[in-house]
Amino acid sequence: MDPVAHTLVGAVLAETGLKRVSRYATATLLIGVNLPDIDGIAKFWGADASLYFRRGWSHGVLALVVLPLVLFGLIWLWNRWRSRTVDESKAFRPGMIIALAYLAVFTHPLLDWMNTYGVRLLMPFDGRWFYGDTLFIIDPWIWLVLAAGVLLARQSNRIELAFWMVIATLSSWMILNTEHANLWIQSAWFGGLALIVLLRIKRATSHSAPSYARISLAMVTMYICTLYGVARITENLVTEQYEAPLRVQANPMPGRPFSHRVILIYNDYYRVVDSHGNEYQVAREKPSPIVKKAMQTDSIRGFIGWMRFPYWDVEKVAEGWRVSFYDLRYQGPGARGASIGYAQVIVPYSQELVE
Repeated sequence: MDPVAHTLVGAVLAETGLKRVSRYATATLLIGVNLPDIDGIAKFWGADASLYFRRGWSHGVLALVVLPLVLFGLIWLWNRWRSRTVDESKAFRPGMIIALAYLAVFTHPLLDWMNTYGVRLLMPFDGRWFYGDTLFIIDPWIWLVLAAGVLLARQSNRIELAFWMVIATLSSWMILNTEHANLWIQSAWFGGLALIVLLRIKRATSHSAPSYARISLAMVTMYICTLYGVARITENLVTEQYEAPLRVQANPMPGRPFSHRVILIYNDYYRVVDSHGNEYQVAREKPSPIVKKAMQTDSIRGFIGWMRFPYWDVEKVAEGWRVSFYDLRYQGPGARGASIGYAQVIVPYSQELVE
């Protein structure tokens, strides 16, 4: 999932009442839910380096043991340094902080597993990617429900309300300016925002505040479970209509999580059935010597290891051959060249490759 969703998970967990169990409980949750994304530092070395390191070591089983302990150590040191000046009315409970650190860190790869991008859960012992194929990378409906839980649970001051207004404005701008959001999606989004405002105005006393966060968390959990079931049912229904494939995968559509673009994998081709029932085929070829040479290029090693349903084009150019790689999860024949699921490399001319 995206950083916004992870952060909102940490915030809503805090508002369920966990923020009261120890000093720095909220900080532990907010940091913990984002801590595995420490591998994002690889972006400074380029997009492919990011793919090479992303959702690997810091998301694997070893990190799930080590990162919570590291987080606890940092919080403990901070508490020692601040112990003379902080409010002593809330005790620092090391056992609770450790438990919250593990809870927060564990939610991160779990949510990342649920989407189509994948996560390498067994790193550093095994580099295999695992996929829940339930959520798109960004799900605005999860944002909406979790944000509602946090906003309704908190006794926000004017500055905090202004912050939420900025967040709502930026999110709405994104919804209005993406080609994936049709009129129905936009209407549902702004209807959801209006409902949150209404509930905020009409909400009950602060004594029931944690219940808003708990309901929000329960709704998101049921939503994800429902989408998981719908995706598996969709895969089964589509499979029944065609010759039995080697594998099948349902891709939830951006903003339309109950609609899917289904990929059926066969020995020498992919069959794609879009959310409207239209279908087309894409060749699933064995790599030629030129393509194999391109795959060995260091500049795309992260992309090659991340590709799940690869296909490619080879074009003769002045410098040699331009090899364009695509991942069918995100790059259909009609949508080539976008940033995700696409990479390109030039292979210099060589007589050996021709032969």
